[in-house]
Amino acid sequence: MISLTEAQIFAAATSFMLVSVRLFGVFLAAPFFGFRAFPMQIRVSLTLFLALLLFPNLTEQAKSFALAPPTFFAVALELFIGLFIGFVIRVGMMAIELAAEVLSVQTGLSFATSYVRDPNIASGLVGEFLGLTAIALMFAMNLHLVMLDFVMASFKTLPFGTWPGGWNLQEVVHLLSFSFGLGMVLALPTIVVYTLFYIIQAILARTSPQFNLFAVGFAITVPLAFVVLMIILPDLPAFVQRALEPAYGTVRMGLGQ
Repeated sequence: MISLTEAQIFAAATSFMLVSVRLFGVFLAAPFFGFRAFPMQIRVSLTLFLALLLFPNLTEQAKSFALAPPTFFAVALELFIGLFIGFVIRVGMMAIELAAEVLSVQTGLSFATSYVRDPNIASGLVGEFLGLTAIALMFAMNLHLVMLDFVMASFKTLPFGTWPGGWNLQEVVHLLSFSFGLGMVLALPTIVVYTLFYIIQAILARTSPQFNLFAVGFAITVPLAFVVLMIILPDLPAFVQRALEPAYGTVRMGLGQ
């Protein structure tokens, strides 16, 4: 008959809880699993499944809590670590989202969202397509597995109740500025093509005032969007990889890996 002491049961329960909280924070914020189409039930089930695999090897860390239950601060800290990992990766994805927003606005397909904002749509139709394509490329390049590998290894390098010393505000600001600059580079084809189109449209408006520019303009901006997508899509995998490299470097540095 297997006998378990009170300390062993408490350490196992504490380890399972803290592992689950950190993993759940990642699944809430990371762009791989944090989009609305990914059901919450699957996120919770995946969190509990991974926690069941990991917590037996981490009971020694949980013994540091002795027989006193972990405080709300310790639980909140584990949740914030997971949320911050997902947030950093989402900041890296901001480059793609910025380019998608510029393309969506320039095409005119998100014209209605300027007056009535739909919370279920992040940018417009074309921008949403570009964002979903970027997420599909991230899965195709197994970047979600790399992130999960970082998180699982973090339980060894970053004990429970410890905030990563390598994460600070300066690193986040640097990552934001890099993502914004890279997003503007990806949006340059959109800006150039539509600026030339609007210049031509302005010249036509001056030479032929009776010309209905709204009827012609919207009929041309939509096909131009496909031209811009043909320019952007071949280089999108390289942009996704380049956008996420600094984000993964920041996560790795904070987790001590």
